[in-house]
Amino acid sequence: MTKPAPHDQLANGLLRIHTALRRSLETITRVSAGDIPESDRAGFADFCARFTQLLRTHHDGEEGIVFPKLTEAAARTSMPEYASYVTGWRADHEKLLVQLSGLETAIAQLRTGGPREPLQRAAKEIRDLLLPHLDAEESALDGFAVGKLLTPDEIVELEVASAKHGQRVGGPRVLMLLVHELTDAEQQAHFSKMPWFVRKLLVKRIWAGSFRGCLKYAHNPSIAL
Repeated sequence: MTKPAPHDQLANGLLRIHTALRRSLETITRVSAGDIPESDRAGFADFCARFTQLLRTHHDGEEGIVFPKLTEAAARTSMPEYASYVTGWRADHEKLLVQLSGLETAIAQLRTGGPREPLQRAAKEIRDLLLPHLDAEESALDGFAVGKLLTPDEIVELEVASAKHGQRVGGPRVLMLLVHELTDAEQQAHFSKMPWFVRKLLVKRIWAGSFRGCLKYAHNPSIAL
């Protein structure tokens, strides 16, 4: 199989993370619309909490790593519209932070015996803000645009810095949610550079245990790494 060009690889990686966020949020809104058995309360709350951690980790990485590079590249390549895009995306993030705090409060209440309705309302509010935001980023940052904005070396630097950020800030909890929200083929594409011992030992034998309570809510219960 031909390896994707660096700009396509970066765009595809962004799309897979966004896909995982969409799938997780859809599950949260769907499950919270109905009764949640007491025996499922802890597992569902954990799944929801992992979603908020994934979203925070992703947006923090964009704010600190991706957006500054895009702003710099927009000036260098005479593509000023991308600086404007970044300004709008940062504003979206600020709004989402407010809604995300509300969802985290609702998750904590559900975990300790509270009702599901506040969680459902908070999830819908995030959905209304998040989905158009993801669509806008994907539309602007396809492989062609990334290739015009960034050099191959800059793309590699972004990928390395983003991976380190995910490991440091998200850790195994976020990683396991991301794995299980991707199909087998998506997992293999997204984690192709992951070292063998991490895939086979840490992910499949150690970290997988902490996700068992969330498995019934996962898009893909298997690990194809």
